[in-house]
Amino acid sequence: MNHIKPYRLFESVEKESIGLIDKFKRDYGTDLDMKLKPYQIEIINKAFSHFDKKFIKNRIQKIKLKDLGGVHGKWTDTEKKHQMTLNPTIFDFKRQFDSYVPYKIFVIVHEIGHCIDHIEKISYSKKWQAISGWKKCDINDRIPEGYDRYIEKRKGREEAGPKKSDWVYKEGSNFCRKYSSRNPREDFADSFAFAVFKDYDKFEGEGGKEKLQIIKELLSKI
Repeated sequence: MNHIKPYRLFESVEKESIGLIDKFKRDYGTDLDMKLKPYQIEIINKAFSHFDKKFIKNRIQKIKLKDLGGVHGKWTDTEKKHQMTLNPTIFDFKRQFDSYVPYKIFVIVHEIGHCIDHIEKISYSKKWQAISGWKKCDINDRIPEGYDRYIEKRKGREEAGPKKSDWVYKEGSNFCRKYSSRNPREDFADSFAFAVFKDYDKFEGEGGKEKLQIIKELLSKI
């Protein structure tokens, strides 16, 4: 019986990854981390397939892998770098939302949402921020009456920034999930991802319906 030697198996996987990385670059104009394995690239492909190639192409310069502790993904939109960073642990998550959306796909679409927000400036707009009454509020300042602030209680989240958000929102505001209430950017990225997957039950109350309508209008253009 013939056995494939370990180094040959590794070489085969490496060649397959390089081919998939090259194809992804041609399709989307995005450089993928060379450490990505074929099954991980396939998951990223599934997330990107929800979008029109003409729109998304060249929008994200690079996707890299990095241990982010308890943070699952990160978007960097500095002037010289438009980069998505993914925690390698997400690719083996078994968790799904009630709508049967795999969490690993949700994380990537959420980060794509940050990219699109960087382009379209939805969460930066007065219209979006007015829905939940978003206001800047230094982490050391007292919260105004009638407002609330997101405080991170999960461990290992240092990469996401300070535990206290420097934004506050009106009490009773509607959000797709708790993390959405961190700031307008996360509010948009979460709302965007749930809308992409047509998980409309997450949009509760008048505020939720307003956010969903804004995102549906955006999705019709992209």
